[in-house]
Amino acid sequence: MEYQNKTNLDELEQRRKMEQLKQEILVKFLTKEARERLGNLRYVHPELAEEVENMLIQSALAGRLKLVIDDQKLKELLQTISQPKKEQKIRFENK
Repeated sequence: MEYQNKTNLDELEQRRKMEQLKQEILVKFLTKEARERLGNLRYVHPELAEEVENMLIQSALAGRLKLVIDDQKLKELLQTISQPKKEQKIRFENK
């Protein structure tokens, strides 16, 4: 029982640290307006907001994110991500 409580506490602590790191990265690489837009998006489309956050965090940790992303750049990123994917159709013709 005590081991399970310690494991749960460790998991909670790890989640808290990850969330703190995520917020630090977002504050560093997003303007206030972009963070507000991302926060608003979280209410309407939480999955999309999570996807964008993960992309930004991965880019930042890999060193590919060098500039601060403003609201306009975030809008462009959201448009790119939310564009419908083209379906590829394969047709078989009998000869």
